[in-house]
Amino acid sequence: TRALSGSVVMAVGGYAGDLSAKSVLAKHAPRLAKMPTTNDERSSGDAITLCSAVGAAVENLDKVELTPCAAVMPNAPDSDFKLVVSDAICGAGGRLLDARGKRFTDEMATAQLRVEAMGRAKGPFRLVIGESQAASVQWLCDFYLDRKVMKKYDGPAALAKEMKVAALDASIGSDALYVAMVTPALYSCAGGLVTGWQDGAAGRVLSASKQPIEGLFAAGEATAAPFAKLWSVSGIPMLYSIYSGRIAGRAAAGSGKTPTDLRELIISSLTAPSKVVEESERAEQSNEAGKADDAPAEKPLEEMTQEELVAKVKDLMANGPPASAEPAAPSGISMDEVKKHNTKEDAWIVVNGDVVDVTTWIPIHPGGEQAIVAYLGQDASDEWNMIHKPGTMEKNFVPEGGKGPILKGKLGGGAPAVAAGGGGAAAPSGLSMDEVAKHNTESDVWVVLHGRAYDVTKWTQVHPGGVAPIMAFAGKDCTDEWVCIHKPGTVEKNLAPGNPSGPVDKGPVS
Repeated sequence: TRALSGSVVMAVGGYAGDLSAKSVLAKHAPRLAKMPTTNDERSSGDAITLCSAVGAAVENLDKVELTPCAAVMPNAPDSDFKLVVSDAICGAGGRLLDARGKRFTDEMATAQLRVEAMGRAKGPFRLVIGESQAASVQWLCDFYLDRKVMKKYDGPAALAKEMKVAALDASIGSDALYVAMVTPALYSCAGGLVTGWQDGAAGRVLSASKQPIEGLFAAGEATAAPFAKLWSVSGIPMLYSIYSGRIAGRAAAGSGKTPTDLRELIISSLTAPSKVVEESERAEQSNEAGKADDAPAEKPLEEMTQEELVAKVKDLMANGPPASAEPAAPSGISMDEVKKHNTKEDAWIVVNGDVVDVTTWIPIHPGGEQAIVAYLGQDASDEWNMIHKPGTMEKNFVPEGGKGPILKGKLGGGAPAVAAGGGGAAAPSGLSMDEVAKHNTESDVWVVLHGRAYDVTKWTQVHPGGVAPIMAFAGKDCTDEWVCIHKPGTVEKNLAPGNPSGPVDKGPVS
């Protein structure tokens, strides 16, 4: 057994994604455990479980905030997992309507007050905004329309007819409408680990006696917010997560503890002893090869003696020149190849860059045949990600011959790039920031994230956070701000060509 030493920052989220009978939620807020949630299974209270085992204090675990604007997807109305419709729709003039087509609450009130109003009103509920009011959030409405979160109606009469009511609330107006079916759902956790806020305890996890636990820090929804009454105000949970994360990060960085290399620990702990021997032998072989590489380089021709030149010529005549490296073969499966497999008897789709054979999965797909058949030979990433949790496809993969999705390979292909100026030219070491800075308009926008440049021109128009946050960093490095808000892997999951409207990786920035 090996122990990992060093500071630990708990920033693994809350506990509103685990609805099981033995969950933190079921134990401390059982009245909420049967509600739908906007959190995935990763929000399972791991921080509370782990830190409680070493004496950490917790509080307010019954304080879980609800959102009134969780979308009811038409093709999965009973799913426990819901998507959040942005409060920007309410801010632009959206109205919440009950089953009678009447407005029943102030849409600018806190989430808690709107949810309480829903409890007194009769559902189903709809979030409705007129086309003229939606001008400031048109990109958001288009995003929701494309993903079937919203539906567009010609006017109030068309929606009233579908709802089987005489007329809608007069505040709706008379133009075309964007409409989303919504319901209350679990959103964010205001309870969690108790942390310090002043002096030397800032960002540190406290024990039951209110003393800092050495080397243990926490942030975001893993912690108990000090202002639970403000938690239902739109934007406060995200602001708190960023602020507390920076406090915990600075505190941990200044703790003076040098952490063990986590990668080394994980690899060694998961490697069988026999494999360790094999790796050791390979390392020795590599060292021997390295010694050979360290042999003195061949003399330049102009420094060779007559005898050495004659020997060199004879060697070339007998053996020919050294073989040059062959260009790499194209990798991945082309979209043209995927398009050929577009029948129920031979069915492929693309999901997040993976090419998947779904022929044997169609008859047993839980969502029905049509949900897959509609995308045969196409990229289904956008629609798939709106409905399924991350990892769902991978969890269902079966080997060749099995009944289920079969991974055929990665989407890609195309001829390898040729260096400018002929085969002998050295490949560039990376893009410069000067080059990135040239791409700073909404019609041509690049950003840098973790040392790589991405063309986000198409993604800007469908980015869930809006155009403005991306354009604020057009032609710049946005790494610090990005990691404060997004989960690891968010960009990679959305990359083109898996997502046709996603970011395009342009390469490393030197």
